[in-house]
Parts: sequence; structure tokens; C-alpha cells
Amino acid sequence: MMSWLFGGELSAGDAKNVRYIIVFMFIGVVLAAAVSLYHKHVLGSFIRFLVNSGASDEETAIRFDTTRFRNNLFVRAAIRNGRTYSSVLRSVSPEEAGDGGKRSASRQLFATRFYIPEELTFRAENIFSKKGTTVVSAIFGILLFLLITAVSLVVVPGIVDMLQEMTGGL
Repeated sequence: MMSWLFGGELSAGDAKNVRYIIVFMFIGVVLAAAVSLYHKHVLGSFIRFLVNSGASDEETAIRFDTTRFRNNLFVRAAIRNGRTYSSVLRSVSPEEAGDGGKRSASRQLFATRFYIPEELTFRAENIFSKKGTTVVSAIFGILLFLLITAVSLVVVPGIVDMLQEMTGGL
């Protein structure tokens, strides 16, 4: 945008590209806020449930089908994916008694017991805590960045034009 500092003129194409960058930065901030809320509130609720239930080893592990998350597609997908919870969540696979190992993936998941080892509880609470990212703070952040975006799209080009006029288009 301030290419005049480097000996060139500010072209319409440059201004258009800067606008695209600013708009896409705003979209990125909105997406980051949404992902953060999803991670903390939707996925984090399962981890907080296990921590609060005292599921800290194989003996105290909780069967997935006995939790309120049995029908939560997001939690089920995150468990199947394995990467979201992999740093803190551990599982105990069910015994394959009587079905010859031909359990469906859903039945296998429902029968699996989950726990968070005692040494990972602090980490789990920090990663999946509701603290820090609330709906209100996300909306406030988005509105603040919307203001910054608006200022960038409206005010900054005017300032650049004024600087170009003052310096004689250097």
C-alpha cells in the first residue's frame, strides 16, 4: 500500500490486493475464534467430564456409551480422528468376546472405555478449559477486528493519499 516509499506509485491493483489481504485476515480471525470456541466448549466438554468423573486409569475408565456424549457427532468424530484428543486421552479397547472381531466401528467406539492419566490431568485442564475463550470474548474480538478492518479499508487509503500529496508522489 505504501509502495511510494520504495520509489513506485500506488496503483489501483495494489490497493485492491491490500483490500483482499485485509478482508481475508478478518475472515481468518473469525474462523480462528469459531474453531477456538468449538475446541474449548464442544470437544472440551468431554475431557472436562472425564476429569470431573475421576477417570484417571484403566480401572476407573468410563465406557463411552454410558456418557451423555454418546450421540454427540463432534465428540465421536474427534475420538475416531484421534489427533484432537491424542495428547491427553487414553482408551481401553473392549474385549472381542463372542463376535469374532467383527464389531462395527460405532459399537467398538461405544464399548471403549476412556480415561485421562493422572499425570496428564493438569495438561488436559489447561488445553480444554473453558477459561479464556468465551462466546462473549470471541464476539468482542471479532467486533474489534471488524472495526480495525473497517479503519484499514477506509482510513488508511486516505492517509496514504494524503502522504503522497504531501511528498509530491515520491
